Amino acid sequence: MDCNWCPQKCTQQFPACFQRYPGKKEKTNPGNIQDLHLRAHRIRPKYYDGIELDYAHRLAVNKHIHCNWAWSHVRPSGFRFGGIYSLRLYEDFLQTPTIMADIHPTTLASNLRVVFYPHSSLRLEAAMQRGGEYGALQTQTTIELSRPATTVTCNMYNVSSNMGRSTISLMRSITDSWVLGAELLLEWTDPRSLMADTAIAARYTKFNYQIAASASRQGLDISYWQRIHERIQMATMLAWHRKTQKTIASICYQWDFEDSFVRSTVDSDLSVGFQYYRSLPHIPCGMGLSALVNLFTNRFTFGLKFALDPSGQRRGE
Repeated sequence: MDCNWCPQKCTQQFPACFQRYPGKKEKTNPGNIQDLHLRAHRIRPKYYDGIELDYAHRLAVNKHIHCNWAWSHVRPSGFRFGGIYSLRLYEDFLQTPTIMADIHPTTLASNLRVVFYPHSSLRLEAAMQRGGEYGALQTQTTIELSRPATTVTCNMYNVSSNMGRSTISLMRSITDSWVLGAELLLEWTDPRSLMADTAIAARYTKFNYQIAASASRQGLDISYWQRIHERIQMATMLAWHRKTQKTIASICYQWDFEDSFVRSTVDSDLSVGFQYYRSLPHIPCGMGLSALVNLFTNRFTFGLKFALDPSGQRRGE
């Protein structure tokens, strides 16, 4: 190698010329089975249905407060307030649980969620939801162990001695592109009955496209995601349920701009959806609108959302 044009060495340890060395790529963590179709689902439009106002503010690095006011005929309307609080952060490492909560002052409907990483590979999560003053308490508990190429997840939903539901899943990276997984579902409605079901999942991922599928005795889910342009993503999803004998297919896309994005979807039940969201340039506020039209039932819904965030944490939502 000719070094006539190389800069002079500052130290004896620095090489005279840059050289290539062979490297090794390890298998990445596959994630959990709940996020199997995440890339396809996250570009679906999010519908507001009515008028919604959000306010979020950062008090410190690990303390946030947020308020929400919604006026809708479909979702619960009214005012809610809450926040996100972490007791202690050391650089990017979470040393204490993170608490997320919000409450509706009139109906006392509330949500509480606690996430804790006692170890870098172990996640503990508990979520509780109460619909109102006399509403039943809904609970969910998650225990997840993540290794370099394997994820084991256990979810428990409203578990008690009389009734409940629990899932245990395993996801494993076979190669850099292939991921295989399985899930065991346990459900009981009284102490003497126990129903079990199994599901299998697979995912093939490349840089600009992904194919994922999951199948069980209850149905089949297939998704295909592709980045057809550096600013355009497209996804196709198909779901079939055995008991209802219904099949629904969807085609959706997302088009990204510098300060906004557009999402749209077309479903096989003759539904057409649209979402537009933009971060306003001169004020810390985001504005979004959405519309949903069902040509079969002649139903039309339209919604607006304004998200005010002086700390700038949610721009480009």
